[in-house]
Amino acid sequence: MPVIVCECKVGIQPGVKARIASELTSAIREIILSPLDLISVVFHEATSENTYRSGESTSETLIFCHIRDGRSDGAVLSLAKKVSSIWSACTGASEDEIEVLVTLYPAKYVVRGGERLPEAPRV
Repeated sequence: MPVIVCECKVGIQPGVKARIASELTSAIREIILSPLDLISVVFHEATSENTYRSGESTSETLIFCHIRDGRSDGAVLSLAKKVSSIWSACTGASEDEIEVLVTLYPAKYVVRGGERLPEAPRV
């Protein structure tokens, strides 16, 4: 944890995905101080007939950022804005077509490798 899940349109090239993953990883490390070995980026591709907004099909992108609790509101907002900016820069999508949601989880509820994760760095 952090786990970043990108719900996006089908057809983003593997090289673009790799760039997004790399830039998101760097931003997460810089903004919320997560260790690199805990950061995961996952892409779920969907066609416009499988995604709707206001009852109309869309190719907008939803990005869910799952992080451990303990970061300040400012750090969380900074992360959400940076994620949106990175997606826009890498894909050419307008930030009007990107929604970023950040969910915070108490570390006591997060297990990796069979072990509970430590509390997140306070930033």
